[in-house]
Amino acid sequence: MKADLHLHSTWSDGSMSVPALIRFAAALGLEALSVTDHDTMAGQEEALEEGRRQGVRVIPGVEISAFNPETGRKAHILGFQVRDMEGLNHSCLPWLRSRHEKNMESLDLLIKAGCPLRREDVLEYAALDGTVYRQHIMHALADRGYCSAIYGPLYTRLFGPGGLALTTASYMSAEEAVRLIRDCGGLAVLAHPFQYDTMGFLPRLVELGLSGIEYKHPTQNIERQQSVREAARRYGLFLTGGSDFHGLYSEKPVPPGAMDAELPEELSSGSRPSAERTADKGFQDFTVF
Repeated sequence: MKADLHLHSTWSDGSMSVPALIRFAAALGLEALSVTDHDTMAGQEEALEEGRRQGVRVIPGVEISAFNPETGRKAHILGFQVRDMEGLNHSCLPWLRSRHEKNMESLDLLIKAGCPLRREDVLEYAALDGTVYRQHIMHALADRGYCSAIYGPLYTRLFGPGGLALTTASYMSAEEAVRLIRDCGGLAVLAHPFQYDTMGFLPRLVELGLSGIEYKHPTQNIERQQSVREAARRYGLFLTGGSDFHGLYSEKPVPPGAMDAELPEELSSGSRPSAERTADKGFQDFTVF
């Protein structure tokens, strides 16, 4: 079953609403997907409802923004089939607030440096829960002619090492993230292990109950995929894959389903909902590149 288990919406740092994202994915031929917004599952009921309308199986998901205490670097953890979504949201709320506060500090630094932006200008772009991400600041700047893309020289100047507007939010540890997902009844998966160099962190996470690892991702070529497969066999992990699609806020033009991933057996229980839609002929021959 063709699947994409790593998608972002306007509930975090994606530019498409949940319904629009699922309709787009369905038009591209996806049979199963997961909306994995950062540190929130607020859009999951909406996703399940739209999935039923489109005849697409929706796996409730989340991506927790964590860090590896051994290196101090980021270590993102995906969670699937979480039963206690409210509990997970409650536990993640302090980290979401930290992200928002630090990004508002970044905005204040820009304003202090002479950028003619107001706080209310950027808040118009915020996630549906009010959280401001760096992408929202860049979107406001792009709409006002200061740059032509979200990522580029201006982003590096502002948020790269030593950047003019660089601030650092607080995150939970990857160990805490795995425990939280498991305590809330879900399955924890290490996201894009080569993006943040977290392959060496696997043994510790497996000890804590990690269930899977992301195999197909835009940052992982064939050689890296092979390394992930070997690690999965060694530690008894299931494999997932996804585009890490953020819409307009994507770093690279990788649409849903582009990684040609399949729904793992561990997440495939239950029957596929019947479609209530007729395929849109305008998308039947849709190709990318």
